[in-house]
Amino acid sequence: MRKSLIVLLPFAILALIGIAIQAQEPAAPKWLDPANCYFCQPLTQTEGLMDNMTWENHNITNGTVSIVTYAPEWKDKYKSAATEMMKRWQTYDPAKPQPMCGLCAAWTKMPMDKMTTEKIEFKGGELEISTSNDSAVVAQMHEINNKTCAAMDEMKKAKEMPKQ
Repeated sequence: MRKSLIVLLPFAILALIGIAIQAQEPAAPKWLDPANCYFCQPLTQTEGLMDNMTWENHNITNGTVSIVTYAPEWKDKYKSAATEMMKRWQTYDPAKPQPMCGLCAAWTKMPMDKMTTEKIEFKGGELEISTSNDSAVVAQMHEINNKTCAAMDEMKKAKEMPKQ
């Protein structure tokens, strides 16, 4: 019996080390968490902005389409938040980690050189079309979009976000 315990002891120690390492790993970020995401925070810094916007996301054959709408009186506030978000993305340095939601973390892994994004402004909102000729990139885009739509549905159910 004593011999069996001595033989099993290294495996038990390895198991405990594995459990300890796993406990130290940070939990995966919430997919949509604008208040705690460096890139999304500008949307939450103007009280009421997120309550006065709608989002729609759709997969298309070669990419995705996102539609943001807002009441005319929220245009300047939305534009200001969107400008700040873009500035943060343009100055993003992976060597200087920032807190991110799962959506933004996923976008940092996208091969932007294999994508084209076009933004079209219209009265009361904007349309963003992101496409790629690379089927693997399109599959990544669809996966991100599907997770985002599911998270938005959950947020709506929890009444954390306005209805689309």
